[in-house]
Amino acid sequence: MKMRVSGLAVFAAALVCWSGVAEAETSNSVLKDDGPGLPILPVNGPGEFAWSGLYAGVSLGAAWGESTQNYDRAGDHGAATLEPSGGAASITAGYNWMLGPHWVAGIEGDLGIMNASQGATTVFDGHVWSSDIGPLWGTMRARAGYLVSDDVLAYATGGVAVADINDTSIGNTPGETAIEDGMRFGLAVGAGVEYAWNDSWTLKAEFLHLNFAEADGQSTNAEDYTFDDSVNLLRVGANMRF
Repeated sequence: MKMRVSGLAVFAAALVCWSGVAEAETSNSVLKDDGPGLPILPVNGPGEFAWSGLYAGVSLGAAWGESTQNYDRAGDHGAATLEPSGGAASITAGYNWMLGPHWVAGIEGDLGIMNASQGATTVFDGHVWSSDIGPLWGTMRARAGYLVSDDVLAYATGGVAVADINDTSIGNTPGETAIEDGMRFGLAVGAGVEYAWNDSWTLKAEFLHLNFAEADGQSTNAEDYTFDDSVNLLRVGANMRF
């Protein structure tokens, strides 16, 4: 009798163990099964897995702009315009938040180098003017975008900009020389498209317009002048998400 009871106990224990293993295998198969009717989605919902969080990257593109000088000398002078051009590169960092299934908001900053310039050009009645935007530049911007699909974000952006700008206008007499050289602040606006290439990397194409505050002063012989500078950037970049 004792042997029969012991045998039943061993059999019952084996059955319980087999049932546990079978249940675990069934559970694993459900988790792995992404067939019809059993889609497995990220816990944060469509889009959020790819777009929320911290990222950093690099960008490279073309730069072209406009520099306008106004020189007030007894009505003899007016406005003259240069069109500096060149290239720009930057490192970028930012953070995104999901505001719903399709909306993304974030903040992004750039720090880079730029060489947008036009060399010595004769304007007015003999002034020689050159304009250089760069080498240092940066932005701090807000972004707001819409997920056209889970992996494509279309967005607008806006904020503040800063750049090293040198405008030098050498007059045909020493007293008419006007120079503004240093960091200038302004506004940045733009738009772009970003594509989630995989879980870690995105690729983007972006247009930015940077408009800097007007610089004004007086030449040595007390004649008023102003410099007004802006630059456009068309760039591509790649960001890695953390």
